[in-house]
Amino acid sequence: MKWQEFINKLLNDFRKSSYWLEKYHGLNSATISKIRNGLTEKPNQETISALENILKIKINDRNPDNITYIKLSEVENKSSGFSGSMHTINIPVLSEVYAGDAMNLDPVHYEETIPVVLMNNHKCFALRVVGKSMETTLRNNEIVVADIEAQIKDGDIVACRLKNGEQYIKRYYEMNYAFVKLTSDNSEYGVRLIDKNDIDKIYKVILTIHAPDER
Repeated sequence: MKWQEFINKLLNDFRKSSYWLEKYHGLNSATISKIRNGLTEKPNQETISALENILKIKINDRNPDNITYIKLSEVENKSSGFSGSMHTINIPVLSEVYAGDAMNLDPVHYEETIPVVLMNNHKCFALRVVGKSMETTLRNNEIVVADIEAQIKDGDIVACRLKNGEQYIKRYYEMNYAFVKLTSDNSEYGVRLIDKNDIDKIYKVILTIHAPDER
């Protein structure tokens, strides 16, 4: 489905309105109404990101004729006298992220979820690692869990997607107001300086699920 149909379905699925998005989350209702009425062919990236954050979803718009979404896992707070509660939840494996040189990955959608034990209040999704630039920390075919709300600091491993479609899993370092540095744990691979304006999405990796040894 295209954006007009998708937005209408999205709001219907969550039983929300353009008015609700604006009143409680500051998302301009006129922007949403234009999409719903076909006056805007595609929302800008800021609107897409806002919808994802508000509704706790991941939107897949790589195919403009078949836009879909998947709900991200949200752990309920069930603390019983402890500072945090541990829960086993199933989170979706959404796609692949590349550990290596620059690459535009073909869309991959795994029909699978993985059981993960997490502290409360994490909103997460999983990605499969492709490549060897993060060895020995991360190996090819391992699954990583990214948190959409976790704060990123120097030295964290991040899943990063650029506006040109390239995506990486690297170690993050803040350079200055304009650039970040993405480094590889495998010394055979280089360092990339990324203009912050070129970043589409960037999320902190909080957990690794190790792949079996490759023979």
